[in-house]
Amino acid sequence: MVEVRSPLRERITPGQFGAPGDAGVVLGNRTLAGLWQIAGWSDFDEAADPVLQALGLTALGSYRQAQQAAGVRAWRTAPDRMLFETPQDLTPFNSAALAVLDLGHARTCITLSGPIARDVLAQVIAVDTAPDVLKPGMFLQTGLHSVAVLVHCTGPDAFEILVPVTWAESVWDILFENALPYGIAVREAA
Repeated sequence: MVEVRSPLRERITPGQFGAPGDAGVVLGNRTLAGLWQIAGWSDFDEAADPVLQALGLTALGSYRQAQQAAGVRAWRTAPDRMLFETPQDLTPFNSAALAVLDLGHARTCITLSGPIARDVLAQVIAVDTAPDVLKPGMFLQTGLHSVAVLVHCTGPDAFEILVPVTWAESVWDILFENALPYGIAVREAA
């Protein structure tokens, strides 16, 4: 199998940067287990059902709440479209009623966490990131420095940002620059 290499491999230098003392922000990169998109047409609900069953999911889900099952994450991104993070090959589900696309090499995951993570995120996206609005398990699709991203809240002060690989360095740099005044701990790619 081809080794997935992060587009940020040359950009990420582990260590402490910015303000001295405890870092307010932790930045990193996580390798996706596999990223798949399924899309359909007017009969999307019915066409997607075999995929959902195979992955242990019971419904299409909402446009704000991510779903999880054993080794699977799912995001409903449009009325006729879903994203799945799973190592399972979904190409056998490709049909006249359902288009399956492997996005594993098209996106990367930037991790952002720490006590100041929400503040940094609020500086770079035009969406309310308050804890009572963007709760763990919720996600949103927005623009970050004119780049379409999916932001998944994975914990009280933890986020994963799915970014097109062609824009990964730009998004990383914007997050880094905005976090620098608070102190940054950069972690090795996971």
